[in-house]
Amino acid sequence: MKTEIRLTVAAIAATLPLLCANASQTINFGQNLPAGTVPNGYAGFNWHGAQNDVFADTTPSFFGSAYITEMSRPAAFDLNSMVAQNLNSDAPSGGDTTAYRTVISGYLNGTLVQSLTENYPWGGGTVLTLNMDGVNDIKFKTTEINTRFGQPGVFTSPDFTLASQLSVDNFATKAPEMDSATAASALTLMIGSLLVIRGRRAKRPAASA
Repeated sequence: MKTEIRLTVAAIAATLPLLCANASQTINFGQNLPAGTVPNGYAGFNWHGAQNDVFADTTPSFFGSAYITEMSRPAAFDLNSMVAQNLNSDAPSGGDTTAYRTVISGYLNGTLVQSLTENYPWGGGTVLTLNMDGVNDIKFKTTEINTRFGQPGVFTSPDFTLASQLSVDNFATKAPEMDSATAASALTLMIGSLLVIRGRRAKRPAASA
């Protein structure tokens, strides 16, 4: 009996990491936090002086994002996506256009792993799909790109990187993803072990009077 129980526990233990391999963490700003400096340790990260809910932006709540320049922690992680917002004061006037270029640089223990350049228009709520893997420090730098009515050329200037939400994967070393064949094998092993235990119990002779 003890052997079968050990087999069942082993089967369950082998299955759980596969089931959890794709779990993600969603980090929200804006009304989820007090206004002001985002405290280090929020959601398990160092925020390097990020400011929450202090700039009027394009979220429905008018104040709903954080100005971030960097996020880091000792353990590696993946940055899956970011919901970018914009300053209301950047709204283009008639005939003007306003767009943004955000450079997102990911480092692992001080070494640059990947750098992404994301371009998006004024308007807020833009989902940036990043898929930046295996980093423990990310830096953000945004430039506003303006065209002005009646004036030739494009004008650029530094701007705030505003985010209302980030999605990260917390697994430094991902467990293998579970395909249908792997799932079937794991479940078959677990169910088979349980049936063995049940069968042994059913065959046990009744105690004599």
